[in-house]
Amino acid sequence: MTIKEFQQCIEFNIEHNIKHAVLGLGAPGVGKSELVRQIGRKYGFKVIDIRLAQMSEVEIGGLIYPNESRTKTVWLAPEILPDEKRDGKHTLLLLDEITSCPRRVQVAAYQLILDRRIGQYQLPEGTFVIALGNREDDDGVYIQLAGPLADRFEIHYIEPDFEGWKNDYALKNNVHPLVVGYLTFKPQALHTQSADEEGMRFATPRSWVRVSDILHFDSDVQNPVVRNKIIGNVGSAEGVQFVEYCKKQRDAVNADAFISGRAMAPLSADKLSLLTNSIVARADFIMRKGEEELSKAERERLRDIIDALFRLPVSEYTVIGVKGLLAKNRAAVKQTFIQMDSRHIRKFLSQYSEALGLTNGRNKMAMWGDK
Repeated sequence: MTIKEFQQCIEFNIEHNIKHAVLGLGAPGVGKSELVRQIGRKYGFKVIDIRLAQMSEVEIGGLIYPNESRTKTVWLAPEILPDEKRDGKHTLLLLDEITSCPRRVQVAAYQLILDRRIGQYQLPEGTFVIALGNREDDDGVYIQLAGPLADRFEIHYIEPDFEGWKNDYALKNNVHPLVVGYLTFKPQALHTQSADEEGMRFATPRSWVRVSDILHFDSDVQNPVVRNKIIGNVGSAEGVQFVEYCKKQRDAVNADAFISGRAMAPLSADKLSLLTNSIVARADFIMRKGEEELSKAERERLRDIIDALFRLPVSEYTVIGVKGLLAKNRAAVKQTFIQMDSRHIRKFLSQYSEALGLTNGRNKMAMWGDK
């Protein structure tokens, strides 16, 4: 599943007050831990982050000590666990790195997950337990969960998802446009599972954010320091390709200038492809919006973007661009076509309706009615 779908599973439990523990397994750097923190901010819950790989069984399971009369034992609960008076009524208990911690630590966490208690300590009613870890084939430390412990979880396997990362994280958190542009062009580079020749460096969403931070300070990829830092974060294979992409972007036609009519379209296929992708990227504001939710300025901007795509000198790139727009928000783009009511656009859409996926089996052209 995608990270977005994993989020929806957690939020389902929160919204229906279901206390089943949820376990998310996925490759390092896909944003699992950050997602839980985002959910905490969304609902106003405190997130208590326990990195199990750094803990001992005593730090999780607590201590047994004699009472004052030395007639019974008393359980001393760990201070790190949720406390309603200290942490508030609702908390997310994040048990991170559960597949990387020693088996004895997993066992110590067993009762907490199974019975929501350790000794005399009881998890507050408003606590939701979320555990995270890596999969066996993720090239990291992996200690398989004991069967009884795994059986107590609702388990989900999380795969890297570029569109979700782009729309739900990158665009909202000012990830550098060069990073977003490159990954839009090559989404499989978001997470390269196999390490490079040094055996340690590979690209992840987390490492691309570090690259973004570097570029915000210095985007000159011909600077040897910047280049080496990029490669140090995402590996040689991906880093070199990213640097070359950035160099081409520097000489590319500016999408905003072309949309406004201040620049001419390039003639080379490489630069036309870059320009097309850049024009489509300018329409990210229409994603997940109903047509009626677009402001007047946004509708005008969308019309300008569509007009720019139809000014490209090679029709194949117009088809690519329109496909990209339709993928972002099919209903809004179709409605804009209707409002533009251009004979040239109508002729083009009729000619390329099949390539654009605008046929429905009953009509040659399904643009003007069906959604």
